[in-house]
Amino acid sequence: MFKAAFVPTVMAAALFAGSASAADLAPQAAEPVAPVATLYDWTGPYVGLHAGYGWGREDDNQSHLFSENGPVATNVADKFNMNGFVGGAHAGYNYQIDQFVIGGEADIDYTDLKGSHLYSYSGGSVTGRLQMKSEWQGSLRVRAGYAIDNILLYATGGVAFANGKLSDRGQSFGTPYASSDDNTHIGWTVGLGAEYAFTQNWIGRAEVRYSDFQKKGYETANGRVKAGWNQTTATVGVSYKF
Repeated sequence: MFKAAFVPTVMAAALFAGSASAADLAPQAAEPVAPVATLYDWTGPYVGLHAGYGWGREDDNQSHLFSENGPVATNVADKFNMNGFVGGAHAGYNYQIDQFVIGGEADIDYTDLKGSHLYSYSGGSVTGRLQMKSEWQGSLRVRAGYAIDNILLYATGGVAFANGKLSDRGQSFGTPYASSDDNTHIGWTVGLGAEYAFTQNWIGRAEVRYSDFQKKGYETANGRVKAGWNQTTATVGVSYKF
């Protein structure tokens, strides 16, 4: 009787062990593998458009004309504010090494930066307005930045060029006079910016730059004046990366 009960028990145990071994040998479902994130690559050429606002200060030596040619002026135009629209196109190339990005960029802008100041001398017998205006600007710059995936923070600096137009209009003892002279100024520019890649090709940007344009000589109705200016520009733009 003991044997009759033992045999079925042993057979059942053997069948259970065999089932467990078969289950161990059966293919197991693979754990899902997370996709590897692809970081944005900033290397490559790009072109774009930008626009914004500029403000600064003109600096000239007009007062020396009055002190040399007559009574000291009661009001001079040696310094005055300038401001206006800035907008144009840019193009450049970036090269990325790990998270560091270096490159170069050129830009050309239409500008409407201008300012003026009233002046008078000889007891008010001579009165006029001196105006400085810049109608185009450009620059050649290097850029260096740090990339955090599709965000780039950078610094930039280089040589800058600008058109200047100095106008002098007024009247002397009741007789009107007017003059205008143009020059091309060379200066320097430095700034900071940030870019964000919305897609592999389209990039948005914001940038602030300071520029200084050295003095050049201008012929005015009252004599030769040396004038230059400095400015700060804040622009936003969009670029297409190839």
